[in-house]
Amino acid sequence: MRSQIYAKSLPMPLVIGSLKRLDMIRTMPELRENLWKIVHAIQSGFKERGFNIGNTNTPVTPVHIFGGVAEAANMAFELREKYNIFCSVVMYPVIPKGMIIFRIIPTAAHTMDDVNYTLNAFSELKRNLESGKYASEDVVNISKFLKTYRINKI
Repeated sequence: MRSQIYAKSLPMPLVIGSLKRLDMIRTMPELRENLWKIVHAIQSGFKERGFNIGNTNTPVTPVHIFGGVAEAANMAFELREKYNIFCSVVMYPVIPKGMIIFRIIPTAAHTMDDVNYTLNAFSELKRNLESGKYASEDVVNISKFLKTYRINKI
């Protein structure tokens, strides 16, 4: 965390939270089992639907798509606004031009319904991408976003 770069110790809430998570890992194996059930379902679902997820052996699931910066921004916006799916997007200049990576991070709290919903959303996104819906150079307008949420200048 940026505010902790030169700190000598972590804030107590972070320490307590980390200890609680470690305790949960030790005492609640069903969470780990459910996590891997969800991970395998979403990763195999992406593969079955023709998505490239590369070689991953962790819950973090990269979904590789061909497209530009505008397409990546428009797709990420639609994922968040239409489907209520938040995932990080990696694009140029971090990776080569023409590539987009969406990073999906399933958790033990997700359900199989969440998996199916996400897979269906990405399938629709893929169809929209192939039809050229996201090709516009008009990247999502932040003022449109602000008006949508009635965020006023302070």
